[in-house]
Amino acid sequence: AYSDEYFRMKLQWKSVSEEQERRNSRLRDFRSLIEKDVDRTDRTNWFYEGLNNPGLTLLHDILMTYCMYDFDLGYVQGMSDLLSPILYVMENEVDAFWCFVSFMDQMHQNFEEQMQGMKTQLIQLSTLLRLLDLTFWNYLESQESGYLYFCFRWLLIRFKRELSFQDVLRLWEVMWTGLPCQNFHLLICCSILDSEKQKIMEENFGFNEILKHINELSMKLNIEEILQKAEGLFHQIRSCKDLPHSISSILGLDTEHQRSDPTNAGAVAASQRAHLQNICSNGLGRENGSQNSGRPAFKS
Repeated sequence: AYSDEYFRMKLQWKSVSEEQERRNSRLRDFRSLIEKDVDRTDRTNWFYEGLNNPGLTLLHDILMTYCMYDFDLGYVQGMSDLLSPILYVMENEVDAFWCFVSFMDQMHQNFEEQMQGMKTQLIQLSTLLRLLDLTFWNYLESQESGYLYFCFRWLLIRFKRELSFQDVLRLWEVMWTGLPCQNFHLLICCSILDSEKQKIMEENFGFNEILKHINELSMKLNIEEILQKAEGLFHQIRSCKDLPHSISSILGLDTEHQRSDPTNAGAVAASQRAHLQNICSNGLGRENGSQNSGRPAFKS
């Protein structure tokens, strides 16, 4: 049934004549964008390299068919980046299409005209960073970078252009588990920023320098270190007492989960718990305007 539905939608755009398309500006625009983006998506990967590659044809056809599936959204630049790894793994046109549909159900708001999904994620990321490292957050604010727009590409296409193709597969597989919490990709952002904050602050980067520095991290990130640090940040946050509702809501931690001792689940060793609680308590104190000068949750 899924196969029949896919090919029925595919036939819809393939059967449009040139004369019909001349009177359908939206379809023309979708096709033009797709052709441009497909031609420059992962062309160094063997699955898409060279001329007349069947992988490119499949990439094009699935994206065009998605326009028939969701004509209101159609195609927006960046969606080819989300489909490419899925098609590479599935190696099947129909299966890749329906997997892409499911992924787009999660990512849809990122590509809508109002971009509400992007606005929400940037606010959530800023909220997390403010809890974890108020000093760094204040520095970014002072450089007109507190809205974290330099993380826009990370969030829009889930780090697709920041990592090697194989590292993207690794990262997405982790994110799709839904573990250890919802919105784990935001903690991955915090993990990367933690690694870069010393250079940014010591060299007194301004707005343009921060943007340039973050963009130049592309293909230089160590995915295993990032994942380990992001998981550590999650355990730090989860071990905090009196966690702000805004944080627990972002990460999907219910009230009972907040109050539980994370060592009951084997999250951290007993010797680490007091240290983590101290870190979190100090961080929350600064958030509430305290003069406590304890260490931030991020390490320097």
